[in-house]
Amino acid sequence: MNPMTSAGRARLRFGSAWFLAALVLPLGLFGCTTGGSVVKIVFGSNRDGNFEVYVMDANGTNQTRLTNSLGFDGEGSASFDGSKIVFTTERDGNFEIYVMNADGTNPTRLTNHIALDNEPSWSPDGTKIAFTSNRDGSSEIYVMNADGTNVTRLTNNAAVDTEPSWSPDGTKIVFRSDRDGNAEIYAMNANGTAQTRLTINTEFDVHPSWSPDGTKIVFTSTRDGNSEIYIMDVSGANPTRLTTHPASDLWPHWSPDGSKIAFTSDRDGNYEIFVMDANGANQVNVSNNLANDVYPAWKR
Repeated sequence: MNPMTSAGRARLRFGSAWFLAALVLPLGLFGCTTGGSVVKIVFGSNRDGNFEVYVMDANGTNQTRLTNSLGFDGEGSASFDGSKIVFTTERDGNFEIYVMNADGTNPTRLTNHIALDNEPSWSPDGTKIAFTSNRDGSSEIYVMNADGTNVTRLTNNAAVDTEPSWSPDGTKIVFRSDRDGNAEIYAMNANGTAQTRLTINTEFDVHPSWSPDGTKIVFTSTRDGNSEIYIMDVSGANPTRLTTHPASDLWPHWSPDGSKIAFTSDRDGNYEIFVMDANGANQVNVSNNLANDVYPAWKR
C-alpha cells in the first residue's frame, strides 16, 4: 500500500480494525511544553474499530479519544491557541470539515457540499482554515473563515492540488501539486498568487509542513527509493534526509517550538506515530499499539 496516493489514504481511512489497549512510554521522555502546559499531539487511529481523532501527550501518555462516529474522523489540525481542533469527517455521508473544542465537545460542521472537503489547516492567527476540495471538478486548495463562511478557491488548474500548510506568519501556504507531471511541493501567497514550485525530481514529494521559525519545510519524499522524511529551506534549496529506514515514513509535522518533528511510520509492522529531534536524531515510537495511528499534528 502506498499511503501517499488517494487509494492508499482510503485504505487507511477504512482499514481493518486490529486493536489492543495502547501501550504508553514513561513520562518525561520529551520536554515539549509551551507556557508551562504540556504540548500534545493530535492524531487519527482505528484502534476502536474505525478511524477517530485522538490526542496524547508528546511522550505518548494520556492517549484520549476525542470523536465517536460511525464514519471516518481524522486529519485533525489544532488552532494556534490550542482551544479548537478542525478535522475531516464522513459522519454525514461524505467528507466534510468540522471543528470541535480541544476536548472533543461541541463538534460543528463548517462545510456543506456534496464534494469531498478534507485536509483542513488552521492559519496562525486562527481566523482562516485552508483545505482541499474537489467541488469544482478537480482537487484544489481553498480557504474559508474559521466559522465556515467566505469559501474562496486559491488554486485553479486541472491537476491535483492538496495538503495545504500555513507559514508561521500566515502570509504563505505550502502545498502539494502534480501539475508538472508528478507530486511536488509548491508555495503560494495566502491569497493564491505567486504559485512557485520548490522541489524538482521524478519521484513523489508530498506532506509539507512549515517550521515555526519560518526558515524550513519538512516533507515526505520517495526520491531515494522509499518514503522518507526530508527537510529543506523554504526556497527549496538544501534538501536533507532525516530518516533512513526501509519502511514508509510519512506525514511529518513540526512541534510548536521547532525542536521536534512528529511523523507516521510502519517500521514496527503497522502505522504508528513517531517523534524525533528536528535534525532526525532520537526517533521514538510514541503511540505504540496494534492499530494504525496516522496524521500527527501538534497542539499547544
